[in-house]
Amino acid sequence: MPADPLSSLTVAEVEAAVAAVRATAAAASSLPALPTAVAQAVGAGTAAFNSIAVLEPAARELDAYYAGGDGAAAPARVALVTMMAPDGSVAEVDVDLTEKKVIAVREVPKGLQPTLTPDDCFEAERIAISDPAVLAEVKACDCPDTALIVCDPWSVGYIAEHEGKRLVQLFMYVRLEEEDNHYAHPLDFVPVVDLISKTVVQIDYLPERAKRGAPVRLPLRKRNYLSKYVPEGRDGVLSGGALLAPLEVVQRDGPSFQVLEDGEVAWHRFRMRLSWNYREGLVLHNVKWVQADGEARSIMRRAALNEMVVPYGDPRPPYNRKTAFDVGDYGLGYCANSLELGCDCLGVIKYFDAVMNNNKGEPVVLKNAICMHEEDVGISWKHVEYRTGKADVRRNRRLVISFIATVVNYEYAFYWYFYVDGTIQFEIKATGELSINSVDPADPPPKYGTLVGEGLNAQFHQHLFNIRLDMAVDGPANSVAESVVVPVPEDGDENPFGNGFMVQDTLLGSTLAACRDADPILNKTWKIFNPSRTCKSTRKPTAFRLVPLATPVMLARPGSSIARRAAFASHHLWVTRRSDEPRWAAGTYINQNK
Repeated sequence: MPADPLSSLTVAEVEAAVAAVRATAAAASSLPALPTAVAQAVGAGTAAFNSIAVLEPAARELDAYYAGGDGAAAPARVALVTMMAPDGSVAEVDVDLTEKKVIAVREVPKGLQPTLTPDDCFEAERIAISDPAVLAEVKACDCPDTALIVCDPWSVGYIAEHEGKRLVQLFMYVRLEEEDNHYAHPLDFVPVVDLISKTVVQIDYLPERAKRGAPVRLPLRKRNYLSKYVPEGRDGVLSGGALLAPLEVVQRDGPSFQVLEDGEVAWHRFRMRLSWNYREGLVLHNVKWVQADGEARSIMRRAALNEMVVPYGDPRPPYNRKTAFDVGDYGLGYCANSLELGCDCLGVIKYFDAVMNNNKGEPVVLKNAICMHEEDVGISWKHVEYRTGKADVRRNRRLVISFIATVVNYEYAFYWYFYVDGTIQFEIKATGELSINSVDPADPPPKYGTLVGEGLNAQFHQHLFNIRLDMAVDGPANSVAESVVVPVPEDGDENPFGNGFMVQDTLLGSTLAACRDADPILNKTWKIFNPSRTCKSTRKPTAFRLVPLATPVMLARPGSSIARRAAFASHHLWVTRRSDEPRWAAGTYINQNK
């Protein structure tokens, strides 16, 4: 059976894409031709294959294909290869995976930087710890001779004086032994590395060092978390040290979910497809609800975490550059974990592997990238008829589809939940380690952070996520209305006693009008509805209700660099007409953009 147009890349497809690029580079008269610098790098074996991903077909092609049944011609299966020459030249190459040939080439404008890959991050650390000036700064911090240097790679935002360079800034730490927690031992300087020249281009002192004119005392107390240091930690501890008894999830008859022959996931009345790419990680496609009569009613065409930004609130340089876009800068797929049974999920589990690539263009298989399992979530409904004492209860259950990414210090655990009543929920759990900086223990408590240990400051910061939902409730012709709860005006006719209130819906009629913010006082929600189909019970258009969390939007000032670069974070909701482009909330090339 041929691959679904939206299915994830296979090892063979990654190999075919790279082979096609190399063949094009080797053929002097080949059209379309690669940019000269990129073609020469491919021939010399020095080109970096930054990313290889499925180039998803246009929405109209997909609609025609899925509406056409088994006899419909599938859209062309194309891989988008982004590659970089040693001089910083970048090209996008489209490869037809069926014909195994290059069909389009686009030279990326100078100054635009693709994602920092895992190989890039390791290379930045290697450059830093090999640099004599960096080693001299480590020595000046009075580190023990046996200390191991650790560099956390961060994107830099934008540094005007280094335009055209491919930069990584490195927050510095040491380990006092091989498995020591380095975040307990921060150093007070930040090297900036250029991956093109493979040199350290500047070293910045943290504010405490700059103010003192001398290194801040290195915190030496160990604060370790591995189970060999905290043996009771892995099994979980209650306050007072009371250990929890084992909790086992047993499904004797197996799970209720199925992965069908064509790759579609089926659970309860839900049907959907899953895919994976280096940037977003897990993507949901064609989410449907199958009624008892067999009608498959569409809900969403596509759903994924599209971008996120983590702005830190300390305005003192170089902390103003702590503004990572973890999707666009690093790629959540690249940062994803290989999940383990009994660690991240319980019960009967179905794992899905993911295929990506390294800088050499070699396929990289991430085993168990996606976890799928079921969870009991307590009571869904209950009622007791007090006159007779008869009680009835319905239990709730959900399908969980998840993955976890480690982006330098943080772990982000992403969970899509599908409930038996049709509810769909997306949850993000942030865990891992805080990005710690050193402070002088003699100074007052920090203004822009919280002390988590002597000389250890955890700076205030935000985590702002953009989820892109391509909704298709009962088909593509959807509208969006804002729902609020409002009191009925007091008058003698409709509300004579003053107790009246009602739900008021307002159609969002334009993109500008649909830039909206949450308001828990008004119980504000948004309804995505299909005006051409009516719910039998309510006699209103069929709809899904989007229920937001009333959390702060971007706290940085509107004119700041980070507020301009992460404009999506200025409102809770954006509604636009359906379009294949632009695809990314903060832009395709977010790394080092202005």
